[in-house]
Amino acid sequence: MPDTHMQPNGQETTDPASQGHPGAAPATKLTVTPTQAMILVIVALLLVLIVLKVKTPTENQKLAPLRAEIEELKRRSGSVGLPTAGGGEQLEDIAERMKKDADSMVLLAGRYKQLIDDGNAELLKKNADLLRSEQYRQVLSNDYDRLKNDLQQAKSGGYEADALRREVETLKTLRETQSAEMAILKQRLAAAGEQAPKADLENLQRRLEEITRAKEFFESRAKELEGELNKARLFARSENELLPAAVKLFQTLRKLENQSEPEIKKAYTQIGADLAANVLKTLAFPTGSAKMDATDEDPVRQLLTNVPDGDLVLVIGYASETGNVDGNRTLSSDRATAVAELLTSVKRPGQQVQAVYLGQTDRFSSRAPERNQLCEIWQIRKQQ
Repeated sequence: MPDTHMQPNGQETTDPASQGHPGAAPATKLTVTPTQAMILVIVALLLVLIVLKVKTPTENQKLAPLRAEIEELKRRSGSVGLPTAGGGEQLEDIAERMKKDADSMVLLAGRYKQLIDDGNAELLKKNADLLRSEQYRQVLSNDYDRLKNDLQQAKSGGYEADALRREVETLKTLRETQSAEMAILKQRLAAAGEQAPKADLENLQRRLEEITRAKEFFESRAKELEGELNKARLFARSENELLPAAVKLFQTLRKLENQSEPEIKKAYTQIGADLAANVLKTLAFPTGSAKMDATDEDPVRQLLTNVPDGDLVLVIGYASETGNVDGNRTLSSDRATAVAELLTSVKRPGQQVQAVYLGQTDRFSSRAPERNQLCEIWQIRKQQ
């Protein structure tokens, strides 16, 4: 049976399409309702979500390192006291804040660097001061040792000179006593003449001869001791025994140890201007010897020809640093004394000569020790 549809009025009608009636109208298109469209959108979204779900593991793997780095940056920011981003803070705000923080850290780093530089400069200054202090300490220590040695030698030298003076005075007293006794014996011999017994005359004569020999001995010994006393006066064992005119020169020369060659030359020039002193001659000595070369004796004798009366000629002995310190001290003093004795033998009464030593040195050459084995002969002009 053909399909039928009920009309609203209850009548039956026949469907033309089902009957294939040639005069029937064509069928109408299907329309999509809003409900159907919504269903289609939901299905499409589901498909997109499925696709995204499939891709998520790979993308998560790519984003994992970035997330870790972000977390590490947050941790570091927190460790240095910087606030961390949170709660929907905009990226521009975060960037601006981080820029300010970076500028602050740069400024702080600059201040720290300045403090470190100032500390290093202060440390270098203190090290330099410490080095200078150590050098001064060493110089003072050397001066103390030298002065201590000079004091000991001055004491021994003073005792020796005093002993020589006492012995000379004793001999002079004995000589005067012997002379008085000889005069008495001669008077008695003259008074006795031939009237005195022969035995008495022989006793008187023998006594006179003994006293004469004793007098000659005492006179010889007195001259010998006077020579030694003059030698002791000639050689100054320390600064205290120097003549006043020589003290300043000796002090100045002693301070030139461990100085450079230009400094020494400058000091010698300054000595000439300040102390009115100059070197007349420099004499070299063989190693270990205080004997002058024979060819130097005549030139040394001629030195005093042009030295005015009242001037002081000071001979200063040196030795090289090779060998024993005490031995070099003795060697330098013997060299100075030998030269001074030669000068004393030809000096005029108005001229003054004295010898002193400065011991071992490398002042004149640090590479050739033999150049330090010498004596300097200085002329110190009389102050007007």
